[in-house]
Amino acid sequence: MKRKLMIISFTLTLIITAGCEKYNPTEVGKTEDNISTIDIKETQSEKPKDVILKSQDLNNHDDYINSVSDILGFEPYYKTVIAFEELSDGVTSLPIEKVKAMYNEMKTVFDYVLVSEYPLVYRGNYEGETSFVDGYEEYESADVNMNIPNPINVVWKDWNGNEIVTTPLKTVLLGESVFNQFDKNIEKGRNLQMSDFTLEDSNEPINVVLGNAYKDIYEIGDIFTLELISELMNFKVVGFYKSGVSLSMELGAQHDVRFDYTIVMPHFIPDYEPIGEAAIFQHAFHIGELTSGYIRIPEPIRKINDDTYNRTVKIVEEMAKKHGLSGLYKIPYLPVGFVW
Repeated sequence: MKRKLMIISFTLTLIITAGCEKYNPTEVGKTEDNISTIDIKETQSEKPKDVILKSQDLNNHDDYINSVSDILGFEPYYKTVIAFEELSDGVTSLPIEKVKAMYNEMKTVFDYVLVSEYPLVYRGNYEGETSFVDGYEEYESADVNMNIPNPINVVWKDWNGNEIVTTPLKTVLLGESVFNQFDKNIEKGRNLQMSDFTLEDSNEPINVVLGNAYKDIYEIGDIFTLELISELMNFKVVGFYKSGVSLSMELGAQHDVRFDYTIVMPHFIPDYEPIGEAAIFQHAFHIGELTSGYIRIPEPIRKINDDTYNRTVKIVEEMAKKHGLSGLYKIPYLPVGFVW
């Protein structure tokens, strides 16, 4: 009988680089007293940092553009980031329907790509392979002076103050415009499809495709329960990727996202009314993150300049104003990119 792996706890790592403040909600709500008392605004205290690509100093925009122009298959994008900290009444005050409208217009106006990494979380004593655990490699390879904690079996408290043990699992969320990049990479079952991007009931399982290393743990049709952001959700296995599937992204496309030990899920739109504080928070945060994506830059890489950036920012600002969301979006100055 196959061993079942069920994994969870909210450790979101989203870093806004290239001229924006560093935003790391990994620490959000994770206090000794209550993991889920979340105040996004408090995570915005760090100062902007200079952008470094490996050992190369990228303070010079032209040097950076020249460096990425030599990367085979590099596609340039501007990163958009929703600024939750600008909501004076917190994440749950986000005007959800306005954000949905903003998201729909972004998909129409731009070649818009959505790829996110925030871990699904296993609750309980985790005894599985460390290769599935988000952040474990960083912990294992870190210098002792870096004080990086072991992410496995961390004791926290849930939204209601109950003590829980959590372990974050490697997870990738794909948007509607990008999942089919991997249609030819399915070994068993199927890839994600458009119908997976709407969830009509919180009890309805979210369809996921698993990395190749999960084949010895799950089968097609298996359902498991993990924590998405602040609430437990059900997930159903619909397929497995071939071994070695990956993409590269972010600054210089130097962040490698490998699927072998990863859960790949749709960045779905919940089409139901959340009940309870944890569900309401998750609802707002997840929908808000639909607009933290990537706008493809149509110009050839070497022609990207201040005018390219200013034009993009102006369109996004006008769009946000139209939907009553002025001041909620940041766009870092340096283009990031993908290599599929």
